[in-house]
Amino acid sequence: MQTFDNIKRFFRIVSTSSIDASEQYSRLKLMERDIGVPVKIAVLGLMAYFLFFTDFEEGRDFILRARVKVALEPVQAFFLGYVMVNLGAIAFFLTFNRWKLRVVQWGTLVMNFIDAIVVSALVVITGGLDSMVYWVFIVLIVRNAISIPIPVTQISINLLTTLGYATAIVLWKAYIALEPTDRLQTLVALKPMEDQLSEEELFALIQVPEQYEGSLFVLRLFFLLLMTALCYGVQVLFDRDRQAQSEAREYSLRREQLRSTGRLAAEIAHRLKNPLAIINNAAFSMKRHLDESNSSTTKQLNMIRDEVDRSDLILTELMGYARLSEGRIERINVKEELLGAIGEVFPPNHTFPIEVQKNLPDILPPLMMQRAHLREIMVNLLVNARDASREGGFVKISCSASPNYEIELRVKDSGEGIPAAQKEQIFEAYFTTKKKGTGLGLAIVKQNTELYGGEVIVESELGEGTEFILTFPTRVLSRDN
Repeated sequence: MQTFDNIKRFFRIVSTSSIDASEQYSRLKLMERDIGVPVKIAVLGLMAYFLFFTDFEEGRDFILRARVKVALEPVQAFFLGYVMVNLGAIAFFLTFNRWKLRVVQWGTLVMNFIDAIVVSALVVITGGLDSMVYWVFIVLIVRNAISIPIPVTQISINLLTTLGYATAIVLWKAYIALEPTDRLQTLVALKPMEDQLSEEELFALIQVPEQYEGSLFVLRLFFLLLMTALCYGVQVLFDRDRQAQSEAREYSLRREQLRSTGRLAAEIAHRLKNPLAIINNAAFSMKRHLDESNSSTTKQLNMIRDEVDRSDLILTELMGYARLSEGRIERINVKEELLGAIGEVFPPNHTFPIEVQKNLPDILPPLMMQRAHLREIMVNLLVNARDASREGGFVKISCSASPNYEIELRVKDSGEGIPAAQKEQIFEAYFTTKKKGTGLGLAIVKQNTELYGGEVIVESELGEGTEFILTFPTRVLSRDN
């Protein structure tokens, strides 16, 4: 069990935060269009010159030269197809902004895979372990790390790139590289030139450096794997730094919003309370000087005083916003907070005849808010759902992240539902349909949700239950932009 926990802790340490769509677009635009397209055009020109206009197998012994020539023809045919695919890819990336992010991601992934295949084929015909094309694999791995920020996809494509190099060396060894018998045939063919060759040259010609080739192959594979891990590690560090900066800006913005709200609320309440006090005192004085027989006027004055008291209560609640600036904004793990609220309303040994259904994903973006506010929201919603559900019913809690920087919370019950005429009233303070209810629960939910730029929606049908849908912006800066 401890080993399993250590493994989970390790993957949590090396995990990276999710990257929003705009960041992915900017990475792909930089790497695949602004840098990739010009580089790809230059590389295609060099490859075409190398494959069709140079005699690069010249100078090799005749067996090796024949084998390379056999392998060259299919590589040239494949290269022509590769050029056609790249022309389409270049047109695709030049019209970058017209495509959805998922389409661009898949297009990038497919092209990176095709590039790895082509480079692997070049390794086969350019000398295998001696080929300088090996260093292109390093470039491909770095490019994949920049263009593909999704961890699993990035590591998978880089491992496939490494596998492509390993496969190229195996093919080169099996079909092109000289075996001892081939070297012996070469020596026999060169017999007339024996007098012109030194003993060391003849020995070097027939000797097969198997151990050297094996060690070099393992070393190069290890280096490619090391580059894969290194590129991912650098991405994790950069992404965490980016996330820390983003959260610092978000924290500052949230804090300033709450302070501004508190100051504004206190100022408004303070300015209105004084006139209301004067109105209340004036009504009281008028009532004292009126004849008791004038019941109609007395009734009107009582109505004035009642409304003044009600307004004063509203202003007192409004002044409560001023205390918000004293609260502590935190980076909240949404799933942990939801589980805590569920445990508070439905303790482990509860006897409520209700099934609690949970659908909470492990990975959710954090919220920047006061912890007590989110707990208050969830506890009020869950208590209402618990009280509304009939015996044998259910309460369903779900949460999900949307692509437009929002978290969506849903609480659904299996109760009687809410009449259409009451849907607008349920969020008013002191409105309640419960015998012992205060009428403040849903008002607090709406107030706390909207305080952070969120929204509350209620969906209900009589006999079908009620569902509350809450949305919270996770990134106010990105949303405003």
